[in-house]
Amino acid sequence: MTTGRAGAGRWFGPLMVAAVCVQAATFAARPMVSYRAIEIGAGNLGIGLITAGFSVLPLFVAVSVGRWVDASGERGAALLGAALITGSALALAAARSLWALVLLNALFGLGHLLSVVAQQAVIANRVAAGGHDRAYARFTVFTSLGQLAGPSAAALVAGGPLAAGGGADGPGGAAVGPALVVAAGFGLVAGLASLWIGGPGPARGRAAVRRFPLRGTLGQEGMWQALVTSLATVSTIDLVLAYLPAWGQSRGAGVLAVGALLALRAATTMASRLAMERLVLRYGRRAVLVTSTVAAAVTVAALPLCGTAAAVPVVALMGFALGLGQPLTLSWVAGRARAGERGTALALRLTGNRLGQVLVPAVAGVVAGATGVLGVFALSAAMLAATAGLAARAPMSTAE
Repeated sequence: MTTGRAGAGRWFGPLMVAAVCVQAATFAARPMVSYRAIEIGAGNLGIGLITAGFSVLPLFVAVSVGRWVDASGERGAALLGAALITGSALALAAARSLWALVLLNALFGLGHLLSVVAQQAVIANRVAAGGHDRAYARFTVFTSLGQLAGPSAAALVAGGPLAAGGGADGPGGAAVGPALVVAAGFGLVAGLASLWIGGPGPARGRAAVRRFPLRGTLGQEGMWQALVTSLATVSTIDLVLAYLPAWGQSRGAGVLAVGALLALRAATTMASRLAMERLVLRYGRRAVLVTSTVAAAVTVAALPLCGTAAAVPVVALMGFALGLGQPLTLSWVAGRARAGERGTALALRLTGNRLGQVLVPAVAGVVAGATGVLGVFALSAAMLAATAGLAARAPMSTAE
Protein backbone atom coordinates (compact mmCIF):
# COMPACT_ATOMS: atom_id res chain seq x y z
CA MET A 1 0.00 0.00 0.00
CA THR A 2 1.41 3.37 -1.02
CA THR A 3 1.52 6.32 1.31
CA GLY A 4 2.03 10.04 1.05
CA ARG A 5 4.37 10.11 4.02
CA ALA A 6 8.03 9.32 3.44
CA GLY A 7 8.46 7.78 6.85
CA ALA A 8 5.48 5.46 6.87
CA GLY A 9 6.06 1.74 6.78
CA ARG A 10 8.67 -0.60 8.20
CA TRP A 11 10.79 -0.15 5.10
CA PHE A 12 11.74 3.49 5.75
CA GLY A 13 14.32 3.03 8.53
CA PRO A 14 16.25 0.18 6.84
CA LEU A 15 16.11 2.08 3.54
CA MET A 16 17.72 5.13 5.12
CA VAL A 17 20.42 2.97 6.78
CA ALA A 18 21.19 1.36 3.42
CA ALA A 19 21.23 4.76 1.69
CA VAL A 20 23.65 6.22 4.25
CA CYS A 21 25.98 3.22 4.07
CA VAL A 22 26.06 2.96 0.26
CA GLN A 23 26.98 6.62 -0.04
CA ALA A 24 29.47 6.38 2.84
CA ALA A 25 31.18 3.44 1.16
CA THR A 26 31.30 5.26 -2.18
CA PHE A 27 32.56 8.58 -0.85
CA ALA A 28 35.09 6.84 1.40
CA ALA A 29 36.49 4.70 -1.39
CA ARG A 30 36.70 7.07 -4.33
CA PRO A 31 39.17 9.63 -2.93
CA MET A 32 41.25 6.77 -1.55
CA VAL A 33 41.38 5.20 -5.02
CA SER A 34 42.68 8.53 -6.32
CA TYR A 35 45.40 8.47 -3.63
CA ARG A 36 46.28 4.92 -4.67
CA ALA A 37 46.53 6.12 -8.29
CA ILE A 38 48.88 8.93 -7.20
CA GLU A 39 50.91 6.38 -5.22
CA ILE A 40 51.49 4.14 -8.25
CA GLY A 41 52.33 7.14 -10.45
CA ALA A 42 49.19 7.04 -12.60
CA GLY A 43 49.04 10.85 -12.86
CA ASN A 44 46.06 13.05 -13.75
CA LEU A 45 45.24 11.03 -16.87
CA GLY A 46 45.17 7.83 -14.82
CA ILE A 47 42.85 9.43 -12.26
CA GLY A 48 40.54 10.39 -15.12
CA LEU A 49 40.48 6.82 -16.45
CA ILE A 50 39.76 5.37 -13.00
CA THR A 51 36.99 7.91 -12.41
CA ALA A 52 35.44 7.09 -15.78
CA GLY A 53 35.69 3.37 -15.00
CA PHE A 54 33.23 3.85 -12.14
CA SER A 55 30.48 4.49 -14.69
CA VAL A 56 31.31 2.22 -17.64
CA LEU A 57 29.18 -0.82 -16.67
CA PRO A 58 26.26 1.23 -15.27
CA LEU A 59 26.15 3.21 -18.51
CA PHE A 60 25.11 0.10 -20.45
CA VAL A 61 22.84 -1.63 -17.94
CA ALA A 62 20.97 1.11 -16.07
CA VAL A 63 17.71 0.83 -18.00
CA SER A 64 17.78 -2.99 -17.83
CA VAL A 65 18.35 -2.79 -14.08
CA GLY A 66 15.40 -0.42 -13.73
CA ARG A 67 13.12 -2.78 -15.63
CA TRP A 68 14.37 -5.75 -13.60
CA VAL A 69 13.54 -3.90 -10.40
CA ASP A 70 10.08 -3.01 -11.73
CA ALA A 71 9.38 -6.65 -12.57
CA SER A 72 10.99 -8.44 -9.62
CA GLY A 73 11.10 -6.00 -6.72
CA GLU A 74 13.91 -4.01 -5.21
CA ARG A 75 15.51 -6.34 -2.66
CA GLY A 76 17.51 -8.50 -5.08
CA ALA A 77 19.14 -5.51 -6.75
CA ALA A 78 19.88 -3.90 -3.38
CA LEU A 79 21.56 -7.05 -2.05
CA LEU A 80 23.62 -7.62 -5.20
CA GLY A 81 24.68 -3.98 -5.20
CA ALA A 82 25.86 -4.15 -1.60
CA ALA A 83 27.78 -7.37 -2.30
CA LEU A 84 29.59 -5.79 -5.26
CA ILE A 85 30.46 -2.69 -3.24
CA THR A 86 31.85 -4.76 -0.38
CA GLY A 87 33.84 -7.17 -2.55
CA SER A 88 35.29 -4.56 -4.90
CA ALA A 89 36.31 -2.28 -2.00
CA LEU A 90 38.22 -5.16 -0.39
CA ALA A 91 39.90 -5.96 -3.70
CA LEU A 92 40.77 -2.28 -4.27
CA ALA A 93 42.57 -2.29 -0.91
CA ALA A 94 45.08 -4.75 -2.38
CA ALA A 95 45.22 -3.47 -5.99
CA ARG A 96 48.51 -1.98 -7.19
CA SER A 97 48.11 -1.54 -10.98
CA LEU A 98 46.24 1.07 -13.00
CA TRP A 99 44.09 -1.39 -14.92
CA ALA A 100 43.18 -3.30 -11.76
CA LEU A 101 42.01 -0.02 -10.25
CA VAL A 102 39.98 0.78 -13.39
CA LEU A 103 38.29 -2.66 -13.51
CA LEU A 104 37.56 -2.88 -9.79
CA ASN A 105 36.24 0.67 -9.74
CA ALA A 106 33.90 -0.35 -12.59
CA LEU A 107 32.53 -3.20 -10.45
CA PHE A 108 32.14 -0.79 -7.56
CA GLY A 109 30.19 1.53 -9.87
CA LEU A 110 27.88 -1.30 -10.92
CA GLY A 111 27.19 -2.08 -7.27
CA HIS A 112 26.43 1.57 -6.60
CA LEU A 113 24.01 1.67 -9.55
CA LEU A 114 22.12 -1.43 -8.40
CA SER A 115 21.80 -0.02 -4.91
CA VAL A 116 20.65 3.44 -6.00
CA VAL A 117 18.08 2.17 -8.51
CA ALA A 118 16.63 -0.14 -5.87
CA GLN A 119 16.48 2.60 -3.24
CA GLN A 120 14.87 5.16 -5.54
CA ALA A 121 12.35 2.56 -6.68
CA VAL A 122 11.32 1.77 -3.10
CA ILE A 123 10.27 5.41 -2.70
CA ALA A 124 8.62 5.57 -6.12
CA ASN A 125 6.57 2.44 -5.42
CA ARG A 126 5.58 3.18 -1.82
CA VAL A 127 5.00 6.94 -1.73
CA ALA A 128 2.03 8.59 -3.41
CA ALA A 129 2.91 10.88 -6.31
CA GLY A 130 2.10 14.04 -4.34
CA GLY A 131 4.70 13.13 -1.73
CA HIS A 132 7.65 12.49 -4.05
CA ASP A 133 9.22 15.95 -3.62
CA ARG A 134 9.34 15.61 0.15
CA ALA A 135 10.31 11.93 0.08
CA TYR A 136 13.22 12.43 -2.33
CA ALA A 137 14.37 15.49 -0.39
CA ARG A 138 14.50 13.42 2.81
CA PHE A 139 16.14 10.53 0.99
CA THR A 140 18.88 12.80 -0.34
CA VAL A 141 19.41 14.24 3.15
CA PHE A 142 20.32 10.74 4.30
CA THR A 143 22.53 10.16 1.27
CA SER A 144 24.29 13.43 2.16
CA LEU A 145 24.81 12.09 5.68
CA GLY A 146 26.56 9.10 4.12
CA GLN A 147 28.67 11.42 1.98
CA LEU A 148 29.69 13.22 5.16
CA ALA A 149 30.43 10.06 7.15
CA GLY A 150 32.35 8.26 4.39
CA PRO A 151 35.23 10.66 3.71
CA SER A 152 35.44 11.56 7.41
CA ALA A 153 35.90 7.92 8.44
CA ALA A 154 38.31 7.21 5.58
CA ALA A 155 40.41 10.30 6.31
CA LEU A 156 40.65 9.46 10.02
CA VAL A 157 41.88 5.96 9.19
CA ALA A 158 44.13 7.03 6.32
CA GLY A 159 45.74 9.89 8.20
CA GLY A 160 45.45 8.56 11.74
CA PRO A 161 47.28 6.01 13.90
CA LEU A 162 47.56 3.41 11.14
CA ALA A 163 49.42 5.88 8.96
CA ALA A 164 51.56 7.18 11.80
CA GLY A 165 52.33 3.68 13.03
CA GLY A 166 53.83 2.37 9.84
CA GLY A 167 50.69 1.22 8.06
CA ALA A 168 50.91 4.01 5.52
CA ASP A 169 51.00 2.97 1.89
CA GLY A 170 49.94 6.09 0.04
CA PRO A 171 51.21 9.62 -0.70
CA GLY A 172 51.75 11.81 2.32
CA GLY A 173 51.67 8.79 4.65
CA ALA A 174 48.06 7.89 3.89
CA ALA A 175 46.97 4.38 4.90
CA VAL A 176 44.91 3.81 1.76
CA GLY A 177 44.34 0.06 2.21
CA PRO A 178 42.76 0.26 5.69
CA ALA A 179 40.56 3.16 4.55
CA LEU A 180 39.21 1.00 1.71
CA VAL A 181 38.47 -1.77 4.21
CA VAL A 182 36.35 0.79 6.08
CA ALA A 183 34.45 1.39 2.83
CA ALA A 184 33.85 -2.36 2.55
CA GLY A 185 32.46 -2.35 6.09
CA PHE A 186 29.91 0.29 5.10
CA GLY A 187 28.92 -1.90 2.13
CA LEU A 188 28.39 -4.89 4.41
CA VAL A 189 26.05 -2.91 6.68
CA ALA A 190 24.14 -1.71 3.61
CA GLY A 191 23.62 -5.33 2.59
CA LEU A 192 22.28 -6.27 6.00
CA ALA A 193 19.86 -3.33 5.98
CA SER A 194 18.70 -4.26 2.48
CA LEU A 195 17.28 -7.53 3.80
CA TRP A 196 14.41 -5.47 5.24
CA ILE A 197 13.63 -3.29 2.22
CA GLY A 198 12.05 -3.89 -1.15
CA GLY A 199 10.62 -7.23 -2.12
CA PRO A 200 7.45 -7.54 -4.15
CA GLY A 201 6.20 -4.20 -2.82
CA PRO A 202 2.77 -2.79 -3.56
CA ALA A 203 0.58 -4.35 -6.18
CA ARG A 204 1.77 -3.45 -9.66
CA GLY A 205 -0.76 -3.02 -12.41
CA ARG A 206 -0.07 -3.66 -16.07
CA ALA A 207 0.95 -0.02 -16.52
CA ALA A 208 3.66 -0.40 -13.90
CA VAL A 209 5.50 -3.04 -15.89
CA ARG A 210 4.67 -1.82 -19.39
CA ARG A 211 7.81 -1.11 -21.40
CA PHE A 212 7.42 2.32 -22.99
CA PRO A 213 9.72 3.06 -25.96
CA LEU A 214 12.77 4.98 -24.77
CA ARG A 215 12.39 7.46 -27.64
CA GLY A 216 8.92 8.37 -26.41
CA THR A 217 10.14 8.88 -22.87
CA LEU A 218 13.00 11.09 -24.03
CA GLY A 219 10.58 12.97 -26.26
CA GLN A 220 8.57 14.33 -23.34
CA GLU A 221 8.92 18.12 -23.16
CA GLY A 222 11.67 19.15 -20.79
CA MET A 223 12.94 15.61 -20.32
CA TRP A 224 16.28 15.86 -22.10
CA GLN A 225 17.03 19.18 -20.42
CA ALA A 226 16.39 17.57 -17.03
CA LEU A 227 18.73 14.70 -17.90
CA VAL A 228 21.50 17.05 -19.05
CA THR A 229 21.16 19.19 -15.93
CA SER A 230 21.42 16.10 -13.74
CA LEU A 231 24.43 14.88 -15.75
CA ALA A 232 26.27 18.18 -15.27
CA THR A 233 25.67 18.23 -11.52
CA VAL A 234 26.71 14.64 -10.89
CA SER A 235 29.75 14.89 -13.17
CA THR A 236 30.93 17.99 -11.35
CA ILE A 237 30.66 16.26 -7.97
CA ASP A 238 32.68 13.37 -9.41
CA LEU A 239 35.42 15.68 -10.65
CA VAL A 240 35.60 17.46 -7.29
CA LEU A 241 35.95 14.10 -5.54
CA ALA A 242 38.59 12.89 -7.98
CA TYR A 243 40.71 16.04 -8.33
CA LEU A 244 40.50 17.60 -4.88
CA PRO A 245 43.35 15.29 -3.74
CA ALA A 246 45.43 16.54 -6.69
CA TRP A 247 44.57 20.14 -5.79
CA GLY A 248 45.57 19.35 -2.19
CA GLN A 249 48.92 17.98 -3.35
CA SER A 250 49.58 21.19 -5.29
CA ARG A 251 48.73 23.33 -2.24
CA GLY A 252 50.58 21.19 0.29
CA ALA A 253 47.30 20.14 1.95
CA GLY A 254 47.47 16.66 3.48
CA VAL A 255 44.92 13.88 3.47
CA LEU A 256 43.24 15.14 6.65
CA ALA A 257 42.74 18.64 5.18
CA VAL A 258 41.33 17.26 1.94
CA GLY A 259 39.09 14.86 3.86
CA ALA A 260 37.84 17.77 5.98
CA LEU A 261 36.96 19.76 2.84
CA LEU A 262 35.11 16.77 1.38
CA ALA A 263 33.22 16.38 4.64
CA LEU A 264 32.40 20.10 4.63
CA ARG A 265 31.02 19.81 1.10
CA ALA A 266 28.85 16.89 2.20
CA ALA A 267 27.65 18.76 5.31
CA THR A 268 26.55 21.84 3.36
CA THR A 269 24.94 19.59 0.75
CA MET A 270 22.89 18.03 3.54
CA ALA A 271 21.96 21.49 4.84
CA SER A 272 20.73 22.56 1.40
CA ARG A 273 18.51 19.49 1.13
CA LEU A 274 17.04 20.15 4.55
CA ALA A 275 16.20 23.66 3.36
CA MET A 276 15.08 22.65 -0.14
CA GLU A 277 11.36 22.29 0.55
CA ARG A 278 11.16 25.78 2.07
CA LEU A 279 13.23 27.30 -0.73
CA VAL A 280 11.06 25.76 -3.45
CA LEU A 281 7.83 26.84 -1.73
CA ARG A 282 9.11 30.41 -1.47
CA TYR A 283 10.94 30.92 -4.76
CA GLY A 284 9.79 28.12 -7.08
CA ARG A 285 11.63 25.09 -8.42
CA ARG A 286 13.03 26.82 -11.51
CA ALA A 287 14.47 29.80 -9.63
CA VAL A 288 16.10 27.58 -7.01
CA LEU A 289 17.60 25.22 -9.60
CA VAL A 290 18.94 27.95 -11.89
CA THR A 291 20.38 30.05 -9.05
CA SER A 292 22.04 27.09 -7.37
CA THR A 293 23.57 25.90 -10.67
CA VAL A 294 25.03 29.35 -11.36
CA ALA A 295 26.42 29.52 -7.81
CA ALA A 296 27.96 26.08 -8.26
CA ALA A 297 29.62 27.21 -11.52
CA VAL A 298 31.15 30.27 -9.84
CA THR A 299 32.53 28.35 -6.85
CA VAL A 300 33.91 25.51 -8.97
CA ALA A 301 35.74 28.05 -11.14
CA ALA A 302 37.12 29.80 -8.04
CA LEU A 303 38.34 26.72 -6.16
CA PRO A 304 41.64 26.05 -8.01
CA LEU A 305 42.64 29.68 -7.43
CA CYS A 306 42.24 29.33 -3.65
CA GLY A 307 44.68 28.42 -0.95
CA THR A 308 43.67 26.01 1.78
CA ALA A 309 42.05 28.65 4.04
CA ALA A 310 40.19 30.39 1.23
CA ALA A 311 38.90 27.04 -0.02
CA VAL A 312 36.79 26.57 3.13
CA PRO A 313 34.01 29.09 2.33
CA VAL A 314 34.21 28.28 -1.38
CA VAL A 315 33.73 24.55 -0.79
CA ALA A 316 30.94 25.26 1.72
CA LEU A 317 28.95 27.30 -0.83
CA MET A 318 29.77 24.79 -3.57
CA GLY A 319 28.35 21.94 -1.51
CA PHE A 320 25.16 23.87 -0.75
CA ALA A 321 24.63 24.76 -4.41
CA LEU A 322 25.43 21.31 -5.84
CA GLY A 323 23.28 19.62 -3.20
CA LEU A 324 20.06 21.02 -4.66
CA GLY A 325 20.59 19.67 -8.16
CA GLN A 326 19.98 15.96 -7.57
CA PRO A 327 16.66 16.06 -5.66
CA LEU A 328 15.33 18.81 -7.93
CA THR A 329 16.16 16.89 -11.09
CA LEU A 330 14.62 13.73 -9.58
CA SER A 331 11.36 15.64 -9.11
CA TRP A 332 11.72 17.25 -12.54
CA VAL A 333 12.11 13.90 -14.30
CA ALA A 334 9.24 12.31 -12.36
CA GLY A 335 7.03 15.30 -13.13
CA ARG A 336 7.62 15.16 -16.90
CA ALA A 337 7.24 11.36 -17.21
CA ARG A 338 3.89 9.74 -17.94
CA ALA A 339 2.23 7.36 -15.51
CA GLY A 340 3.74 3.91 -15.94
CA GLU A 341 7.10 5.10 -17.32
CA ARG A 342 8.54 6.83 -14.28
CA GLY A 343 10.86 3.93 -13.48
CA THR A 344 12.18 3.99 -17.04
CA ALA A 345 12.60 7.77 -16.85
CA LEU A 346 14.53 7.56 -13.58
CA ALA A 347 16.72 4.83 -15.08
CA LEU A 348 17.38 7.07 -18.09
CA ARG A 349 18.40 9.82 -15.67
CA LEU A 350 20.91 7.43 -14.12
CA THR A 351 22.11 6.39 -17.60
CA GLY A 352 22.67 10.04 -18.47
CA ASN A 353 24.53 10.55 -15.20
CA ARG A 354 26.78 7.59 -15.94
CA LEU A 355 27.38 8.79 -19.50
CA GLY A 356 28.58 12.06 -18.04
CA GLN A 357 30.66 10.21 -15.47
CA VAL A 358 32.41 8.30 -18.28
CA LEU A 359 32.90 11.08 -20.83
CA VAL A 360 33.48 14.12 -18.64
CA PRO A 361 36.29 12.63 -16.48
CA ALA A 362 37.92 11.17 -19.60
CA VAL A 363 37.93 14.61 -21.21
CA ALA A 364 38.99 16.15 -17.89
CA GLY A 365 41.93 13.75 -17.70
CA VAL A 366 43.16 14.95 -21.10
CA VAL A 367 42.58 18.58 -20.09
CA ALA A 368 44.42 18.02 -16.80
CA GLY A 369 47.37 16.52 -18.66
CA ALA A 370 47.70 19.76 -20.62
CA THR A 371 46.56 22.44 -18.18
CA GLY A 372 46.63 20.88 -14.71
CA VAL A 373 43.83 20.99 -12.18
CA LEU A 374 42.81 24.53 -13.18
CA GLY A 375 41.56 23.32 -16.57
CA VAL A 376 39.47 20.55 -14.99
CA PHE A 377 37.58 22.94 -12.75
CA ALA A 378 37.15 25.46 -15.57
CA LEU A 379 35.59 22.70 -17.70
CA SER A 380 33.14 21.86 -14.91
CA ALA A 381 32.20 25.51 -14.40
CA ALA A 382 31.48 25.99 -18.10
CA MET A 383 29.32 22.86 -18.16
CA LEU A 384 27.28 24.06 -15.17
CA ALA A 385 26.80 27.53 -16.66
CA ALA A 386 25.46 26.02 -19.89
CA THR A 387 22.98 23.78 -18.08
CA ALA A 388 21.75 26.71 -15.99
CA GLY A 389 20.73 28.31 -19.28
CA LEU A 390 18.83 25.15 -20.26
CA ALA A 391 17.02 24.96 -16.92
CA ALA A 392 16.00 28.61 -17.19
CA ARG A 393 13.86 27.92 -20.28
CA ALA A 394 12.82 24.24 -20.23
CA PRO A 395 9.36 22.98 -19.15
CA MET A 396 9.44 21.49 -15.67
CA SER A 397 6.02 20.94 -14.17
CA THR A 398 2.85 22.76 -13.28
CA ALA A 399 4.54 23.88 -10.03
CA GLU A 400 7.73 25.56 -11.22
